Amino acid sequence: MRLDVHVGLEMRFVCVQCARDMVIKGQKDRNPEPVLECPACGFKVKVIQAPASPGIPGPGRRFPAVKPRRIP
Repeated sequence: MRLDVHVGLEMRFVCVQCARDMVIKGQKDRNPEPVLECPACGFKVKVIQAPASPGIPGPGRRFPAVKPRRIP
């Protein structure tokens, strides 16, 4: 069995100080570390890429077994 999933995602960056949409500086260039800037108050956020962290290996099952409970 195969399951193909396609997702359309739209992200909107909002300033934490004045709640306005932020502008991405260097969006047209191939910039690995873009800067988000608020045009109203000048608040800036630099986006950096972290190295991929490996997943945490589980003991066999990812979640513990569910214990049945009585519902009164």
